[in-house]
Amino acid sequence: MSLSLKAQIQACVVESMKARDSAKTQVLRNITSAIKKKEVDERKELTDAEVLKLIMNLEKQVRETLEQAKSLGRTESIEECEYEIATFKTFLPQAMSEADLLAETKKIYEELKTAGTLPAGPAAMGALMKATMARIGARAEGKAVQAAVKSILG
Repeated sequence: MSLSLKAQIQACVVESMKARDSAKTQVLRNITSAIKKKEVDERKELTDAEVLKLIMNLEKQVRETLEQAKSLGRTESIEECEYEIATFKTFLPQAMSEADLLAETKKIYEELKTAGTLPAGPAAMGALMKATMARIGARAEGKAVQAAVKSILG
């Protein structure tokens, strides 16, 4: 039986504490804190998919902070953000390449078109985005999916 994502993160916290890696411990504690906060807010235990989504949101926030730090030239903040992002990525599935994403989106487009469930006009983008995001999950960002959908729909 494999460990849940939450259990894996907790095991990594213990491991990093034993290794006296304070930076990694802090990042992992931030993740566990965010998980616990979300569980308390929603009054339920999060599934692996929900934990994955939470980590993706945390990574996105840190990426935005990284962009701000780069524009301000803060090298210490840049290094911290890059380390946090690298730590988050250890728990996220490998991202799809642009070509794979485009191929998968085309396949979904053809399936929807064949089934007759692809609406006409601007609604087609929303339907294709929804279907693509549901199938690929955390393997691609929304912006990348949006770009793929736009290129297919023209």
